[in-house]
Amino acid sequence: MKTTSGSFGVGTQQSNSVVDAMLKYPEISSTLIQQYPRYALTYLLERTGRHAGLKIAGDKSFEWKVLGRSNRKVSTIAQDAIAADASGPKEIQFAVDVDWVRKYDVVRMPGGAVGNVTAVTGVAGVINGGAAGGYGITVNFAAGNPAVAAAGDEVIAVIGSAFKEGSLGTDVGETSVYPETHKNWLTVNRRKLSITGHALTDVTWIENNGSKLWYFTAEKLFTDEFMYQLELQRWFGKTNVVAPALDAYTAPGQGPTQPANETTAGGAPLMGDGILAQIDSSNTQYYGADLEEDDLAKFIAKLSRNAQSPEGNEWVVFTGTEGRYQFHKAMKGLTVGATEATGGSMQSMKTGSDVSLGVNYTSYNVLGNKLTIAYCPVFDDTNAFGAAAGVGGGSVSQGGAGTMSGKMVFLDFSSVDGVPNIQLVCKGADGFNRNYIKKYIPGMINPYDQKSMLAANGDDSFTCQIMSESGVIVRNPLSCGVLMYGEA
Repeated sequence: MKTTSGSFGVGTQQSNSVVDAMLKYPEISSTLIQQYPRYALTYLLERTGRHAGLKIAGDKSFEWKVLGRSNRKVSTIAQDAIAADASGPKEIQFAVDVDWVRKYDVVRMPGGAVGNVTAVTGVAGVINGGAAGGYGITVNFAAGNPAVAAAGDEVIAVIGSAFKEGSLGTDVGETSVYPETHKNWLTVNRRKLSITGHALTDVTWIENNGSKLWYFTAEKLFTDEFMYQLELQRWFGKTNVVAPALDAYTAPGQGPTQPANETTAGGAPLMGDGILAQIDSSNTQYYGADLEEDDLAKFIAKLSRNAQSPEGNEWVVFTGTEGRYQFHKAMKGLTVGATEATGGSMQSMKTGSDVSLGVNYTSYNVLGNKLTIAYCPVFDDTNAFGAAAGVGGGSVSQGGAGTMSGKMVFLDFSSVDGVPNIQLVCKGADGFNRNYIKKYIPGMINPYDQKSMLAANGDDSFTCQIMSESGVIVRNPLSCGVLMYGEA
């Protein structure tokens, strides 16, 4: 794609203007984003065609399902301590926090002891000196019981089942893990610019694949500002929707009553969560003054536990200048340690010629997975995040006291069954969408016809307005995270 400057004249017709072309062919907006590669998130999502084909509800919300592990965590409730006893079969009662264990289930204790569940009660009373509550289970340990701590919170893992010969179907327990429902909301972004007569003569031409379109130079600068704000909101937006409260569970297996309708705080315009708000509580890890290769390997190992596959995943790591520098040092340290060389390369050693030295580190492969560094200029924005230099700290959502420059946001860009983990969502139907809409409103100046006797208003200008009704999906936030400088 190539852009050139020009003047308004015979060649600048309505038929070859950017605005007119976008009305006829909305997909052009995905091509125009090439002009804004420094808006890393929007650029990658648009250019790779990551648009979600979700049904948007009437309240402008969109939902998706995430299935984590196919079991539930079961933990003991505080009780009197039980000493280990290896003198033959023992039956031990436990109170557990969730109604998940069934009769004849095989369970495993943290120390490795394995037993068979012989009885289950609905709601536990006082068990082994503990407080009443939870769900009671009785476990038979064939080789003797393990030691049980008084504090509780010991994980009891259901690892299978064991039935007697000729067991009845009524003895078989029934448990299911359902996917979690995640929800987000579309946000309407709008901006306008009044273009007066003196700006009417300057235009910018965009050439791509043999086609040329034009728009006003003042409009180009205005569009640049709008795209930058859209990028910021897709990173740092936070929903103002007030979630309805649910009634308490009244008995095992009984669900809550229907919640009230969701509303926005104070009746304000609806806002949805951006990327950071969706992954804020997932995975956060810190590195010291110098990022090391081992920090990256450990973090990828942590994220891969929650990915759809332990290998073959690709993380795009969005970061600022400090993060890129830290990554460079870590990779250089790895290559220097392995080869005792400079980690660089030299070429053209002929007398009088230039010498090239150094390496640009862009990707890192580890544990069967790959991470690629993507520069995200908004993380370096001192107007948005305060202090000039430094790597910043504080909460993931707010960006800390300094810039976001040293934060490395790991986004899982893998796909499962052809569905990308991270996608853009926009309102629309029948080939038309509201992800990017731009139109002119003529006043005393008409950008296409200066002789027209019709005007929408009496202003000595015409107005260019842009809007976007869109949102972002992070389908599996647990496989994403933030690695940043500082201490927890």
